Amino acid sequence: MKPTDLDPMFPPRPTALAQQILREILRDGDWVIDATAGNGHDTLFLADCVGPSGRVLAFDVQAAAIASARAKVEQRGFAGRVEFFQVSHESMESHAAQNSVAAVMFNLGYLPGDDHALTTQSATTLAALEAAARLLKWGGALSAVCYPGHPSGAVEAGAVETWMASQVAKGWRVAKYAAIATRRPAPFLLLAQSS
Repeated sequence: MKPTDLDPMFPPRPTALAQQILREILRDGDWVIDATAGNGHDTLFLADCVGPSGRVLAFDVQAAAIASARAKVEQRGFAGRVEFFQVSHESMESHAAQNSVAAVMFNLGYLPGDDHALTTQSATTLAALEAAARLLKWGGALSAVCYPGHPSGAVEAGAVETWMASQVAKGWRVAKYAAIATRRPAPFLLLAQSS
């Protein structure tokens, strides 16, 4: 085998791995949350998974993110499945009932192609994780892609990992997926299933 024969997508990016794992869990008719709509990749993925009878609640504080995500969803014909909220993800509990959500996805950091100084922050993300935990139904899944490669991202990634680890004592199953021996801190996926 030559180096050019190696799969450039191995190991999978954390965002792709999160979708691959959640695709096996989600069902038609589920209610799900995209806590950080960003450019709409996870919003679109979730809308596809839950089908026409499902519902996606998508949150982002940036108007550009909401516009980008909305355009992707409308282009695929999924507009009726998604409700957008231009507010912080910590307010998600105001829009869904406890124990009603099958999955919540977080893709933390900054909006690609926009101001990199505007990032998700540890305090609001931790509040959003607490809200997500209350919204998840039994067996629901929570995914968080963290980006420790920039200063505020490193702080947030550490806080999210500590929060996820604390859920084990509550009976949750938690895993971390990450590349090792990278030149700089690589993005990683934290995945948890409620009990």
